[in-house]
Amino acid sequence: MTGMERVPMGPPWSVDLIADLHAGVLPPEVAAQLRPRVEADAEAREILRALDATLADLHALPPIPMPDHVAARIDAALAAEARPAAPVVSLDEARRRRNRRLGLGGGVLVAAAAAFGVVLAVSPGGKQADTPQDAAPAPTPSNSNVSAPLAVKGSELGAAVGDVLKAQNYGPLETQDRLVGCLQGGGINSTSKPLGISPIDLDGKAAVMAILPSGLGQYRLVVLDPKTCGPDKPEGVLADTTIKPG
Repeated sequence: MTGMERVPMGPPWSVDLIADLHAGVLPPEVAAQLRPRVEADAEAREILRALDATLADLHALPPIPMPDHVAARIDAALAAEARPAAPVVSLDEARRRRNRRLGLGGGVLVAAAAAFGVVLAVSPGGKQADTPQDAAPAPTPSNSNVSAPLAVKGSELGAAVGDVLKAQNYGPLETQDRLVGCLQGGGINSTSKPLGISPIDLDGKAAVMAILPSGLGQYRLVVLDPKTCGPDKPEGVLADTTIKPG
């Protein structure tokens, strides 16, 4: 089939065909042969002018902003995507860990039984105390596993976004209701769950950072003083800024 045979015959031509020519979606060889024929026809030229006017009207329209609730859902999805997935542990690895724990428990039992036998050996008739007098004191709980709050500089709040997005830790604020009250104190009307929240150390001061959605691709970083924040207490908002991650 030749190029001449693929070019629709006319006039007249359908409005759809002229619109495809105007939009540039026809094969180049077809458009090259069809355009001079269409432009030579008065009725077809009127359709082309109408399409030009419609396109100009569309270009003159103001930009339509994305609804806030749609932008918030997109931001939440992006934040969820940024959080690391839970590590996958194979069944064999889980069994090995279990076996190691069981082996450790068996060793403790054997050691305890041996110690008990020594006590009986030195205390015939059971007249002496069953428990050694110099027994070591019970270990006290340790806070070594409690991680310190993230240290953040007031001039570099954006550097903490990645870590805070991974957390949902209200810290001393404790609840979502308390967070909402503290935000209201700073004139921030947000009742939705933050994208991320975590206790931080802001230039040596204990604080809580909350990350809120703020339009498409933007985050609002709010830092609160848990000791002073609350409704009608703007002094409890230590920082409030909007960033667009690179």
